Amino acid sequence: MQRILGVTSRFSIALNGLGAVLLTLMMLLTVVDVILRYLGRPITGTFELMSFAGALVTGLALAQSSLDGAHVNVDIFVSAISSGKRKVLLVFNRVIGVSIFALLAWALFAKGNDLYNTGEVSLTLQVPYYPVAYGLSFCCAVECMVLLTGTLAAVFGGEHD
Repeated sequence: MQRILGVTSRFSIALNGLGAVLLTLMMLLTVVDVILRYLGRPITGTFELMSFAGALVTGLALAQSSLDGAHVNVDIFVSAISSGKRKVLLVFNRVIGVSIFALLAWALFAKGNDLYNTGEVSLTLQVPYYPVAYGLSFCCAVECMVLLTGTLAAVFGGEHD
């Protein structure tokens, strides 16, 4: 169990680090574009690149946010029930989450295949869309892994709650 939790944690940390690098590059691109725009030489396609990168940053941060418990929780109801019922609710919640993210991963992978087969690209830079769909599909699959290991840890005991 600890090995699975460790692998999941390392995957999440790596994706989060990649997201941090991408977010830094987004910030730098924005600063350079604003400066060059002031000088009358804006960077072509900045909006497209920001759109792609914004979607990827969100997906890349998803798994680590789940591991850290950084999502918004409303626990008024949960704090009022017993520990056993809380565990059942946690497992039920995670199973629904795994199901939703598995469907999302599948749908994004199918969309990536469709975008690849049609050769759809962005208007200005002609950057293909399919790598973003595949990347988000992978991020959703890792989120499934995080939720699944969290569920197993809650049921069978482990560090992740």
